[in-house]
Amino acid sequence: MIEINVIFLLLSAAVLGIFLGAQIAEACLFIPIWKKMPADDFFEQHSSVGPLLLRFFAPLTIAATVIPLIAVLLHWMINPNNSPLIWVMGVSTLLFFSTYFLYFKNANQKFSDRTLSNDELPFELQKWSNWHWTRIGFEAIAFACSIVILLIE
Repeated sequence: MIEINVIFLLLSAAVLGIFLGAQIAEACLFIPIWKKMPADDFFEQHSSVGPLLLRFFAPLTIAATVIPLIAVLLHWMINPNNSPLIWVMGVSTLLFFSTYFLYFKNANQKFSDRTLSNDELPFELQKWSNWHWTRIGFEAIAFACSIVILLIE
């Protein structure tokens, strides 16, 4: 019988993989288009596409945070001789989640409220892209850890 901690590790790998893939798709598909758009067009599109992206990414972000953190907790409770990778997975998960509060929440609000000038937009989109790729890095670390832990279990 598969232990509950292994089930949560499997779920973690699955949700982190889906989330990572979606984030990479956003980085490779949306961001280059946004950067090329005239500012007025970007702000107009953001007013309709922004809420759709939020409805897609919010539950996925929550699942990709909560499930791995439950896996860390269960792993810690069941396996007293934990692999350090489980802690790296947990910290990486917290780091990618924290980027929302450290940057994305306010930045996305600026796009929605159009509190940026047209001249400021290219710089903010580059900053947004940099933060996004940093978040992807943390997600990739968490995902890789979940896979490696499953392989050594």
